[in-house]
Amino acid sequence: RATTGERDAAIRGTALIGGIEVSLVAMDFFFMGGSMGSVVGEKVARAAELATARRLPLVIVSASGGARMQEGTYALMQLPKTLAAIARLKLSGGTFISVLTDPTTGGTIASYGALGDLNVAEPNALIGFSGARVSSGTIGDELPVGFQRSEFLLETGFIDAIVPRGNLRGWLTRALGLLQPLPAPAVPLYRQIPIPGVGLIGGMVTGVAQGAGAMIGSVLSPVADAASKVANRADQILENQRDRNLAPELGPHLDEAEAWSHVQRAREVHRPRTAELLEALGAEFVELRGDRRAGDDGAIIAGIARIDGRRIVVVGTQKGTDTESNIRRGFGMPHPEGYRKAMRAFELAERLHLPLLTLIDTPGAHPGPESEQHGIAEAIAAAISKMTELRTPIVTVVTGEGGSGGALAIAAADRVFAFEHAYYSVISPEGCAAILFRTSDKAPAAARALRITAPEQVALGVVDGIIAEPETLSAESTVTLARAMWEMVSATFDELESMSDLNALLDARYARYRAYGAFDEAAPTKKGLVGTIRSILGMDREKVPAGINDDLLDEIERNSAGA
Repeated sequence: RATTGERDAAIRGTALIGGIEVSLVAMDFFFMGGSMGSVVGEKVARAAELATARRLPLVIVSASGGARMQEGTYALMQLPKTLAAIARLKLSGGTFISVLTDPTTGGTIASYGALGDLNVAEPNALIGFSGARVSSGTIGDELPVGFQRSEFLLETGFIDAIVPRGNLRGWLTRALGLLQPLPAPAVPLYRQIPIPGVGLIGGMVTGVAQGAGAMIGSVLSPVADAASKVANRADQILENQRDRNLAPELGPHLDEAEAWSHVQRAREVHRPRTAELLEALGAEFVELRGDRRAGDDGAIIAGIARIDGRRIVVVGTQKGTDTESNIRRGFGMPHPEGYRKAMRAFELAERLHLPLLTLIDTPGAHPGPESEQHGIAEAIAAAISKMTELRTPIVTVVTGEGGSGGALAIAAADRVFAFEHAYYSVISPEGCAAILFRTSDKAPAAARALRITAPEQVALGVVDGIIAEPETLSAESTVTLARAMWEMVSATFDELESMSDLNALLDARYARYRAYGAFDEAAPTKKGLVGTIRSILGMDREKVPAGINDDLLDEIERNSAGA
């Protein structure tokens, strides 16, 4: 106290940063190493509670050696105490920025310090759980050079940005402008009744022609109503195609050359992707980096954007434009870390009730052994599952390649649009050709057979609309294309946000995906297998095998009654 002039290792209060009021905690390393004892824990908890009550963003500036050993297990108990307060803040729709300075270690980084919606660190700051002396003294292990420094944590996916102290005010102002909590709703989102588990209780699903997804007395009526609308819309699409004398039921079927030309256009190197489209729209953007587990994946861009005054969350795939940038971006093929980063963005969109826009241009998920080791299948499944239940509107635009589950992991949306020359497929044409034709040379034939082009996907009801592309892509035409995309996306967000409540939105989303592949189940006929055999034998008596006669069939029928 004599040295610092402070009563303990942290101060708290409210402050203005760039004109935005925040609940603020700042720690002082020169007070007993910035250690977190009961008083510091109490201040952090009270700051989070104030942020919750007044709908303020929470900012904590950490400089700490960890939990205060001199206070024993009471210091240890500050970890769950502060984390519980932060959890309640987030559950209420609040936001938290964690500013990590040199050093931030031990129980501080292992509690609230690591769990900001955005974690930002100063250059070369020491950040980690166990310091060098603890590691050496406990397990006799020396830490590598550069380990536990800001740059290492950015690479391994634990922080979102490195910002020098002189630039911190500007960065925080921009981030806070996009992260401000919404005003308290009349019924807070966390108190809204979640939709019950929706499933069949014993009924069957009717056919598409009768309203795919409508269920026989076993599923909530809003689901059935929404399903009927989805199915009716799909039926209308198909009817329109029939009226144009195109292939019945499936709409246009392009020839091999046309289908392959779409694939080639979708793969053009200088085609605009997430970063280029955001730039063309003049978007204000704060990026999320890392999955907070293992790394940051350059193939996925995620963050909060403001476009024409509207705040949204954006998640999109990103390819490079040359060999070096493509290697950095994984050639647009996300690893598990990318999908887990996307799920961070999903959660933030839901908590702030911001609409989610996803942009797709990927050949598919990364197929390497490291992806398998890190759980690529689980990451894809978890991302799709999260999107199906996400309590905020979702719009997807396929801008280039829409490859398999790697694309679908961030594309299970309420509405799906596609650029004119984009494609969407269960597998790449080359992969399909290699499996079915035993040669990738047959990729153009596979592209035609798979019906992967945007017009064909609209006819199938998988894609809701097409965004026309310019003949040639340039800086000017990219702006035009981006504006056309945003007009469609923004209008769709208006439509989705006008729905009566979130449950109606989720019911309609469930119905959309429930309708794909729905079918009629025919009642079993009395004829059965024996009757079928009798019919076949009656048609061609000359080919009846020896020993097969009416007496034998009668015997079979008696013994298999009811089977």
